[in-house]
Amino acid sequence: MGRRKIEMEYLKDKDARYVAFSKRKNGLFKKASQLSTLCNARVGVFGFTPGGKPFAFGSPTFQAVTNEYLNEGQGESSNQNVENSENENLINLNEQLMDVTKELKEVEITKDKNGKVPNISYDDLDLEQLQKVKARLKELHGDIEAASSMLILAKEPR
Repeated sequence: MGRRKIEMEYLKDKDARYVAFSKRKNGLFKKASQLSTLCNARVGVFGFTPGGKPFAFGSPTFQAVTNEYLNEGQGESSNQNVENSENENLINLNEQLMDVTKELKEVEITKDKNGKVPNISYDDLDLEQLQKVKARLKELHGDIEAASSMLILAKEPR
């Protein structure tokens, strides 16, 4: 059974819309990656999910592509832009690593005699602590989405 032609119209079913978005977004990333690899082009793709969250793909990085576009004609070399964005990424990753290391040390301190972390009751937390937990969960969710997109792209042969 071959592919069937899909009419280009708004999908009324919410679940079908999310599935179509997910599949087409991955296909778009794949095509952008192929274009970048085959033609040695700088490619940047940016959009918003149906839920309103931003997503981006760039080769070599989205930031490098946007910097090159915004600074066009100002004489900055693209290699310098790539190097700057890579340095910024390294700084951000180091900060995240330090935060996670600090959290792990805090968890190690709270372990009981058997080496298990006790269950934390959210009822015992005040509003500020709950807001911190919520913010951290949102950040973790975004990190997981970004990592899954990168894994999907990494599995594609170049």
